[in-house]
Amino acid sequence: MRKYCGLCISASLACLMMTGCANDILDPTQIGRFRPVPVVNVILENLGVADEPDSTYSGAEEPRPEDLISYEQDYRFGIGDVVRISIYELLREGYPFVNDYVVTETGRISIPDIGPVLSSGLTERELEVEIANRLSDGGILRNPSVTVILLESQSRYFSIYGAGVTRSGRYPIPRYDYRLTDAIALAGDVGQYNVTNMFISREVPVDSSDSPITVPVNTASPIPVAPTPAPIQVEPSTPVVNPNEELMEVIQPFAQPGPSSLNQSSKVANETAPQAADMAQPDSDSIEWIIENGQWKAIRRSSQGAAPAFSQPPTISTPAAPPLAPIQTVTRVIKIPVDRLKGGDPRYDIIIRPGDRISVPVDVIGEFFVMGNVNRVGPLNITGRPMTLKMAIATAGGLNELAWPKKVEVIRRIGRNKAGLMQEETVMVDLDKIAKGQQPDFFIKQYDLINVGTHGSSRFLAVLRNAFRATYGFGLVYDRNFQEIDFGDDPIPTSFRQIF
Repeated sequence: MRKYCGLCISASLACLMMTGCANDILDPTQIGRFRPVPVVNVILENLGVADEPDSTYSGAEEPRPEDLISYEQDYRFGIGDVVRISIYELLREGYPFVNDYVVTETGRISIPDIGPVLSSGLTERELEVEIANRLSDGGILRNPSVTVILLESQSRYFSIYGAGVTRSGRYPIPRYDYRLTDAIALAGDVGQYNVTNMFISREVPVDSSDSPITVPVNTASPIPVAPTPAPIQVEPSTPVVNPNEELMEVIQPFAQPGPSSLNQSSKVANETAPQAADMAQPDSDSIEWIIENGQWKAIRRSSQGAAPAFSQPPTISTPAAPPLAPIQTVTRVIKIPVDRLKGGDPRYDIIIRPGDRISVPVDVIGEFFVMGNVNRVGPLNITGRPMTLKMAIATAGGLNELAWPKKVEVIRRIGRNKAGLMQEETVMVDLDKIAKGQQPDFFIKQYDLINVGTHGSSRFLAVLRNAFRATYGFGLVYDRNFQEIDFGDDPIPTSFRQIF
């Protein structure tokens, strides 16, 4: 008898050792933490074993403070914009010339009698000044009256698309303080329950500190560079001045009609400085121009003798400005949580800029597969809600009586290799520790395969759990388990010793 008792105790200890520290010694399929002290764990996006493909908009960032500020500035024309230009008395006296133009791919418009005019990047006022200067410099109109009006803009648009909105499309931006909530309301609101985030793609210029491209400091008005710039002539230690207007005022009292020197003086007045030449008049007194205190002054000289030659002053050359490099842009992705935006968090109600692309995708939709020791095997749907491993096991009906939570495999596709072949990774996880909060859970992705394994003792534990029977209520149970052939004439043994 002692021998059989020792065997029973050894078997019980062996079963206890095989079950480990499970919540139920006889039923390891009962997983969970079941502790009064709460615990907080993270949920992983990937398994962390192999380099899985990046999710959509993996480089998205939170909104910055400048994304909430509206900049009120004049609109600058872009490619495809429709511009209406009115020029008074351009083709007919007393009548304005009015026509609509589309900015070409090169950023220009072509006006009669003027030719191509670069309009891309200019405001309405700047384009008016540019056309007026072309008309006056070309001698077409003396005091031109030009009006420029923007009719249709192709730049002040934003796009919103995705399965999370009702009306996807391209919409104009009516004002500078147009916010994200206004754009969502225009597109029919986010009506899907399975939209967690929305993403805004925005083109921003490359920072000069991060780019090798050199841009001049004053990019709005670069210094014009001629093929052979004329030097500016001044005296040493004299500040560089532009005496065009002062020279015309000074020369007016000395100008006399008729002599050929008048034409020569007018020619000198149109230059930035008088050229080295003899300005003496043969039949009258000559006028010599000198610089005093940074201003031109005329001195009348006697015509006797040759007029002194004007000495050639040293020249100062203006350095050529570096050529302007085209502005390069990069795409910045902004991540907006839908729940916080709809909850009224002002940090996420950003300003919509021209050219923004708003993507409102739904969460993962597809199928994953469960096999092994669960109550319902086969493909299961991912309906768009983020699903973890514990949720996937619950969707499969839970673990069956032969399941071993410490042996769960997850097979996941990780994209193609360099040869173009699809790859997958197989990772064994401990569902028991995940359920207890000792290890973080992770999200299930499309095409994941979950395989719940078993253990050698699982079957014996299942038999042991089902070996005990209990009845309740009123009834009569009669078992005839012992025959006379085994226990003699007395069907009921007098001692349990006869059983063993």
